[in-house]
Amino acid sequence: MTLVFFDMDDTLLAGDAEAAWAKYMAENGLMQDEGFAEKIRRFDEDYRRGDLDFSVYTEFLLSPIKGMTVQEVQDIVQPFCLTIVEEFKDSTSQGLLDKHSSDECLITSGTLSFIVKEVANLLGVETFFGTDPEVKEGCYTGKVSGNPNFGEEKVTKIKKWLGDRRVTETVAYSDSINDLPLLNFSSKAVVLNPDSKLREVAISLGWEINDSRIVN
Repeated sequence: MTLVFFDMDDTLLAGDAEAAWAKYMAENGLMQDEGFAEKIRRFDEDYRRGDLDFSVYTEFLLSPIKGMTVQEVQDIVQPFCLTIVEEFKDSTSQGLLDKHSSDECLITSGTLSFIVKEVANLLGVETFFGTDPEVKEGCYTGKVSGNPNFGEEKVTKIKKWLGDRRVTETVAYSDSINDLPLLNFSSKAVVLNPDSKLREVAISLGWEINDSRIVN
C-alpha cells in the first residue's frame, strides 16, 4: 500500500484556506480585534520564516468562536468551505488527486480541524488531521485541544494513526519549510511551489520540485 500525505493550504489547494477563514470572520463581524489585519500579516511573515508560535496563532484564530456551539460554527463553516474549494481547487489539485486515486490519501494540515474536515470531504479524502479546538459542553472554549498540528506534531499524529498498518511507500507533498519533519519522515518527498528555504533543502537533497503553479 502506498500512503500519500498532503499538506492542505498552498499544496493540495491553490490558496490558504485558514487565511481566507480569518478574512471571512473579519468581514462578517466575528473578529472584533481592530488590529486583526496587522496581526495576520505578522503571523504570516513568521510562518514563512519558520518562526511562528503556533499556539499563539491558533488561539488568536479561535478567539472569535469562543462560546459558540459546535453546530453554530458548522453552519458557518460548511458554506464557507464550499466557496473556498470552488476557488482554490485547480488543475494541480485535481492532477494530484487523480495521480493518487488508487493510493490511500491523507490530508494533514495546521489549519483548524473543522475546516480541514469539510475540505477533505469535498475533495473526497477520507482521512484528515488538523489542529483540534477544545470543546466543552458542546461549545468551543477558544483553546487548542492537544498540540497544534504543525511540524513534528504532524508526524506524531500519523505514527499514532498508522499503528501496525503495513505500508510499502509513503509520499509527502508540501510547500512549506514548516513541514520538513513530514517530508523527512516519508520515503518520497515532493515540494510544490516551495518557499525559498524549502526549495534550498529540496535541491540539496534531490527531492522532486513541482512548480506547476508558478505563473511566468
